[in-house]
Amino acid sequence: MFLRSSVWPRIPTLRIASVTRLSLDRQLKSHFARLKTGHVLDVGAKGSPYLPQIPHTQYLRLDITEGSNPDICCDIHSFEWEPDSFDTVVAIEILEHLYDPQRAIDRVLHVLKPGGVCIASTRFLYRYHPDHKDYYRFTWDSLEYLFREFRHVEVHHHGSRVPAIWEMINAGGRSRVLLNIFNPFFALFEFQHTRFPLGFVVYAQK
Repeated sequence: MFLRSSVWPRIPTLRIASVTRLSLDRQLKSHFARLKTGHVLDVGAKGSPYLPQIPHTQYLRLDITEGSNPDICCDIHSFEWEPDSFDTVVAIEILEHLYDPQRAIDRVLHVLKPGGVCIASTRFLYRYHPDHKDYYRFTWDSLEYLFREFRHVEVHHHGSRVPAIWEMINAGGRSRVLLNIFNPFFALFEFQHTRFPLGFVVYAQK
């Protein structure tokens, strides 16, 4: 089957989110609902996909790429800002792309107000995806260590063996035109305990 590149964005099934994204968004929604209204820093977001879900009085986007038109254009590793400035910092799907994630998390801790919350997510069983680099995969243990200076830390997984296998089967290519139909079904396989998570969401309070 040959389709011009201009046709692909118009195929309805290609707009169905991946099983990883579906299970991640379900997990994020539950944690966003716990947040209080305040000043929010969104690290690494292209656009503001989570802005409607996060209560805020001010919402700033930080990104290293000028082309995404962020409010703050810089590298999170060297982010300089007044301490105790933000009530919430969200860093969705960026930890694996940071060459020094501990340094970045320390910067987040610096700018959070006492009692402020960081919500971060990262992939585990997922293909190599450089943007611009893909450095790490984390576990429950490494994430707890990474956020050890926070007063309260919760590490939640999403996904399990079945959606992880499906993610590998439907990882890309033209087969997605048909196989994406099944993504919502396989995303339902969530279990309290698993050794095969698709990824993690961290809820950390300063």
